[in-house]
Amino acid sequence: MSEKIALIACEPPYNKNRTFTAARVALAAQMEEDIDATLVLMEDGVYAGMKDQKSEQFLTTGSIIRDFMDLGGKVLVCGMCIKERGIPESELIEGCEIIDIHRLIATIHESDKVLYF
Repeated sequence: MSEKIALIACEPPYNKNRTFTAARVALAAQMEEDIDATLVLMEDGVYAGMKDQKSEQFLTTGSIIRDFMDLGGKVLVCGMCIKERGIPESELIEGCEIIDIHRLIATIHESDKVLYF
């Protein structure tokens, strides 16, 4: 049985590297055979879920998120947070799931561990 972890990222993707680190940890966890990871983007962390990102960093947070999703990782994006920021669903990386607060609570409840970035 796989261990379930949820990683909650609330910072913008290129501010303090917290969301970038959350995406990297999620990707590394998903590479493990016995871990099922979910990345939750909340508050300004929702910007990490936007497609066509550009960064001066070697890798964009978006490219790491796409690699994570390619390995079966789930990315949940706060619906209220994107609405407050004027981000249309069409601007998100394909495969991101828009969630409400009840889905967030369910994800936390179902997880063996929750990490906050």
